[in-house]
Amino acid sequence: MMREGVNRGRSGRTFLLISLLPAILILGGFILLFFWGFYQSLTDMRFGRARVDFEGLGNYARLFDRGRFWDSISTTTIYAFTAVACEAVLGLAIAKLFNTRTLLAKWCRPVILLPLVLPPLSVALMWTTMMNPETGVLNYFLSFIGINNFGWISKADTAMFAVVFIDVWTFTPFFALIIFAGLRGISPEIIEAGRMNGAKAWGLFFRIELPMVLPYIILAALFRLIDSLNQFDIIFGTTQGGPGNATNVLSISAYFTAFQNLQFGRGAAIMIVNWFVVLVSALVMVKLWRYTRKRVS
Repeated sequence: MMREGVNRGRSGRTFLLISLLPAILILGGFILLFFWGFYQSLTDMRFGRARVDFEGLGNYARLFDRGRFWDSISTTTIYAFTAVACEAVLGLAIAKLFNTRTLLAKWCRPVILLPLVLPPLSVALMWTTMMNPETGVLNYFLSFIGINNFGWISKADTAMFAVVFIDVWTFTPFFALIIFAGLRGISPEIIEAGRMNGAKAWGLFFRIELPMVLPYIILAALFRLIDSLNQFDIIFGTTQGGPGNATNVLSISAYFTAFQNLQFGRGAAIMIVNWFVVLVSALVMVKLWRYTRKRVS
């Protein structure tokens, strides 16, 4: 009996390892690609050039000396944090609506996922057509309130607002669904106890509901911040980093450096910096999430 139990334990571990093998191989592939990209960032690798020389931190030193590179970092952080903040506020409002029994909530629930199921590049092309200053439908509607020839993505002053607007339209439902799940998880007894103590609707929201769903908001913000700091599809499909450098985020800058200027080493260095920005932001968000979880547990 003892030997039979040992054999079952071994077979179980073997089955577990075989089941995990595809995931291990995929993870190993990602790690190898990351280190290969990091190695590229330390070289002067260029397209069509057989010789590759090791430069160490030369690519990074040249990047940090360029004002345009720092502008890309600033543009990336402004884009990501602005979009995520707007999505969090709007997502919370929509989740509160969905948590009611109003007729509007019933009508909106079936269509809330529509922006999420569309490919980001298709979303970008759709909004590019609607934001055309001369033939776009958005300017047609704005003309009714006295706003004519709004630049949208064609002017540097409005391009950032336009791409953030597209991002918010696309990914706010992600926040709404996660926050809605958090609201549904609040025990009705807690809400009822708050009402019995004389709390009104706003008091219930700020003292009970908001603190309890805050971990959900931060968790959604963590995933969206990672994605927004790496955003490529929406910006490339609308402005391609323009006009000028108004929306030239790090991912767009790396793309043009590597595949237009054919400087693969410098393009890889930009992406490594982008990865570091994402890592630092994610670590801060994880610590904030743990802090909020302790407060509500």
